Formats: sequence, C-alpha cells, structure tokens
Amino acid sequence: MYQERKVIVLTGANTGLGFEALKQLLQHSTSYHLILAVRNIPETEKAIATLTIPSHHNIEISKLDLSSFTSVKSFAQGLLTRDPILPLNILILNAATVKSTLSKTEDNLETTFQTNHLSYFLLIDLLLDRIKWTSEQQKTDSFISRIILVNSSLHKPGIGHNKVGPKLELENLDGSKSYDGMLFYKNSKLAQMLFCYQLNKLLEEEKARISIFAIEPGFIPQTELVRESPLYVKLLMKYFLPLASFTRTPEQGGAVIVYAATSPDLENKSALYINKLCQIDKSSDDSYNEDLQKLWWNISCDLTGLEEKKLS
Repeated sequence: MYQERKVIVLTGANTGLGFEALKQLLQHSTSYHLILAVRNIPETEKAIATLTIPSHHNIEISKLDLSSFTSVKSFAQGLLTRDPILPLNILILNAATVKSTLSKTEDNLETTFQTNHLSYFLLIDLLLDRIKWTSEQQKTDSFISRIILVNSSLHKPGIGHNKVGPKLELENLDGSKSYDGMLFYKNSKLAQMLFCYQLNKLLEEEKARISIFAIEPGFIPQTELVRESPLYVKLLMKYFLPLASFTRTPEQGGAVIVYAATSPDLENKSALYINKLCQIDKSSDDSYNEDLQKLWWNISCDLTGLEEKKLS
C-alpha cells in the first residue's frame, strides 16, 4: 500500500523528461508510489510496459488534461477522496506545451498559458492542504514535501532564437491582439517563476514545511514539446539540433528533475532556481519583483476561479 511508500505525483511521465525522470526514480532504493498524471493513458501504459519495475515501487496511471480545469479538479478530487488517506510527498510538475498557432481551451483561455501555468496554479491550490498534512505527519525537523516546477531558461530576457520576451501583458493574455507561440511559452514560464516565489512566501508565513523548487533542464530537442509544430521544426529538433554541443539529452534533463525532487542536499531549503548542472542559480530579475509576484498571483486567482485566495 502507498502508506509504506513516499507518494510522488509526476505529470507528463510517458515521454521525454518525465519518462526519463521516472526511469531514474525507479532505480532508487527508497520505496515510491508513483502516480503518473497524464493526458494519454494508453500511450503511458505502452511506455510503462517497456520498464522493469522493482518490487519496492508501485506505479499507477491517472487521467490529467492540463488544458481543462474540469480535468484538474477531477484529478485532485480523485486523490483527496481516497480511503485510507493518500499522503502527498512530492509533486513533479513537468508536462508543458507550446503552440505554433493561437488555440483556446474549453475554459476559453490561451492553451499554452493555461497548460503551463494556470492549471498548475489551480492543482497546487487544490492539493496544498494535503501536502501540508503529509509534512506534519513526519516527526522530524526537516522539510518533507517538495513541489518541483519544471521551468526553462526562456523565462529570462535575451534567451532563445529571437532574443525577445517574455512580455506578460494582461490585455493580450488571450492572444487576440497578436500571437507568437514561443513568446506565450516564455510568458507562461515567467508567470510560473513569479508563482514559485510568491507561494514560498505564503508557506513561510504559515511555517509550512514544504520546499518548492523551479528547475531548468536545459535545451533538450528530443522532447515532445514541439509535437504540434510544423514538420520542418520537428525534423530540426529530432535529427539535427541533438548534435549541437549546447543541447542536453533527456537523461540529463531527467537527472535535474530527480535531483530537485529527492536530493538530501536540498533539505530545509526552498524557493531555489536550479540550473541544468544541478546548481543553485539566479532566475530572471523580473521573477524577483515582489509587485509582479503579487499582481500575477491575483490575476491567476481570477483566471482559475480562486478569487478568495487573492492577496490584498
């Protein structure tokens, strides 16, 4: 049963970084109950079938579509209503997307921003009390629960092929004025960094023993991030860019995720940005702006229906 194991929720676990992180977690001697939160259950089942799962670990697959707030709420409700109570030790929020053309979700929000930021904002809020409870059950002075946000160096200005962005604009959050898919991806990652630091402030005020880290896995062309991009982009990312010296492999990226989620080096630390070499690094200047942190926290509350959680 999961009471005898640390419970890890891992999104986007059937391909790319998530799958590599899963494989590395399965090599640990610590016993894990791994909940793979994925959009495509059959594809995940096929991927899991290729793995050897040691007997001290357990894996389950659960439906989670990050482009739907209804799906996020259903997933969270499924975790919170179990009997016996399900502890939540580690959340690894890895799945992300980038769109080449403007698209809207069923919630009438731009898809990239909702998938990469707003749905995680909502999911963490729904699960936060259970994460706190899990830490409180442990009779130790160290932080027990961790939240890992898989971010990107593209949240910083001057990074990427066109050196533009991010540019968070409330008046163009829906992309109706102009749309650049990569810019919206960068915006979602900056919003995630602002959220990381603001959430940590609130956790510190409550003296909650929860660590939250944002990680940069590096530029990894072989992920599924560009699955909806034009064919030439897919070919470039799959066959040519992996040969470049500045790129990283999925295995290397997965190792950064696992380091942030499990390393004892990070005990009793929080609100850190961890780079592709597993080093504590500096995020963008904008991400430390406390006014921006509060502003985009409140905007995120409005967009996710959590108006009661807004900051004064």
